[in-house]
Amino acid sequence: MQASDFFSGIEHPEVPWGERTIRVPIFYRAATSMGVLVAASLRRVQALLPSSRMHPVRLTPWHGVLSVSTMEFKDSDLGPYNEVSIGIPFTLDSTVLPFAVFLGRRSEDLHLYIHRLPVTTEVARAAGVEFAGYPKFLARIEFEHNTEWVTCRLVESDRPILTLSGRKVDLRDSPRSRWQVFTARNGRLLRSELILSERRMGASRRASDIRLELGDHPIAEELRGLKLGRMLMYEYVPAYQCILTPVIESFTV
Repeated sequence: MQASDFFSGIEHPEVPWGERTIRVPIFYRAATSMGVLVAASLRRVQALLPSSRMHPVRLTPWHGVLSVSTMEFKDSDLGPYNEVSIGIPFTLDSTVLPFAVFLGRRSEDLHLYIHRLPVTTEVARAAGVEFAGYPKFLARIEFEHNTEWVTCRLVESDRPILTLSGRKVDLRDSPRSRWQVFTARNGRLLRSELILSERRMGASRRASDIRLELGDHPIAEELRGLKLGRMLMYEYVPAYQCILTPVIESFTV
């Protein structure tokens, strides 16, 4: 169900950036991803958000949600690179009732705060930091594929942060979708939009289809401190395209 005309008709100019140029919005023409939503301590997840206006999605009155996603960007305006996103789903200025999001009523008001965003190339790191305040840093991100599983290993300075393994579950057609992506810089909340093409996607709520292992890196210890619990939802997308806009809105903290 790959959308061959996903980028058609969109203005895609080059803009100056240091000694080079960059095209905006950023087109990702070939990508693969897997991700998981994990239960976590609501109080500790809340403490990571930079503003009291941001309300983490509540699974229960005591549990929030952590998002861990891994991406292979094989063809993009920033060149090929890999990325791992550690984020917190939240709403701005309003709360979501416990369980509401997981009953199939995904709200357009649901956003994702990017807490950590390691990448594998300097171009991807510098562009993300300078244009939108993404918390990017360089790391080693390696993928391994076999007939049944995809495994992503995230390592910085020879210290493992995490390993995420997902089963290649059955695929179904999935419509175009979007995430409102937030970062924070200089006392402002910054919003960009990530638009995903129509795609074939596998999803599962079976704990046996996903494995998340934490290493001995300080970020791994930070994640342990969130009191991670059961896996809530796993998604696997072997091929898709996406568009990342520049910052299109800002808010006071």
